[in-house]
Amino acid sequence: MRRLRCWTGAVFAALYGALFVALYIEYLARAGTWFADLPLTLAALPFTLVMRALNGGTYDFGGEMTLRVVAAGVFVCALAYVVGWIAETGAGALARLFHHRRSQME
Repeated sequence: MRRLRCWTGAVFAALYGALFVALYIEYLARAGTWFADLPLTLAALPFTLVMRALNGGTYDFGGEMTLRVVAAGVFVCALAYVVGWIAETGAGALARLFHHRRSQME
């Protein structure tokens, strides 16, 4: 469990979560206008693509679908955490490799 802790992933997830909440608040302010939920839909694109693949090709997403917006927010935050975890793990591995090579040269 300790290996899954990652500050980079937590920061990425928090930033994406804050962006998602801000976009939803913006949608609520502009609801009923043309393309009001376009930024929110673009931020939820990874969720929409995965759900389309799992559902067989069709899946609707919009700002008025509150439960789907919450599910998309959780999904993209988890995805951002995984991306941050991979980046931090890869950077740590490269740093250890560089340090190991450097110590061998001395």
